[in-house]
Amino acid sequence: MSSIHARIPADLAATIRKETNWSLSHRLRHGAQSVLARAYPRVFGMIREPSWLFFDLVFPILGMCSFVFLLRSRGVDDAWVSATILASALLTFWTSVIWMMAGQFRWERDSGNLTLYITAPVGLGPITLGMAVGGALGMAFRAVVIITAGSLAFGATYEIREPALLALTLLLGVSAMYALGACLAAFFLISGREADHLGDLLNEPMQLLGGVFAPIRSLGLVGMVAIGVLPLAPAADALRQIAIPQLAVSGLLPVNIELLILIVMVVVFSIGSRYALRYIERVGRAGGKLLTRAD
Repeated sequence: MSSIHARIPADLAATIRKETNWSLSHRLRHGAQSVLARAYPRVFGMIREPSWLFFDLVFPILGMCSFVFLLRSRGVDDAWVSATILASALLTFWTSVIWMMAGQFRWERDSGNLTLYITAPVGLGPITLGMAVGGALGMAFRAVVIITAGSLAFGATYEIREPALLALTLLLGVSAMYALGACLAAFFLISGREADHLGDLLNEPMQLLGGVFAPIRSLGLVGMVAIGVLPLAPAADALRQIAIPQLAVSGLLPVNIELLILIVMVVVFSIGSRYALRYIERVGRAGGKLLTRAD
């Protein structure tokens, strides 16, 4: 009888090792499935609730219209009106980063889902990547609607001579913003109740520092600092120069330099998010306090 009981833990340990020691192909396949599963609700969630689609589209358009009316009341050139509409479309991605990436883990903790994320064998990396992919695709539709509405309502025009360069700039800018959002997700979760204040701090003030509604060149030394640490700044400045050539003289740096800055940001923020997510997993599994709801 004792030999039977002795074999049970050994068999159990062997089973655990067999089920957890996945091959590389198994890990990649499981990770890809996790990314698609987490991205799915962010892409198709609005279809299930039409009211969300209405508010997600109407409110950004109203915000864009208010800035356009302000610029026209000051007699600003139409090129800057087009630049403002383009920046408003880019701004939708930044808003998604702050509220749908940085604050997501904190909201999931309050709803009880963070425990499932921490204990999932796939880890937080693919889950966060799925959040970024789904959020970016969902915001892309909103950005297209904003640009279309601005073009029809205010006659905004764009002269895109290098579509591939424009697509690359947009891809790098969005990637850098969501990589930063993954880093902020860990920071927001640890900060607890201060996360709401951090979200407000990183929203509207960052729009000014990012040069969304004014050229970064006009910010002086502050603009130079912002373009080196805030992905929104080089992305907005580069897109403005590419899509509206007559405003290229207002750019702070050449487009090639700003693309290099975005590439560095993608690498640095991706590495930082990897370590931050591993820290969350380690602390969450060891102590459990990180998973408790912050009252």
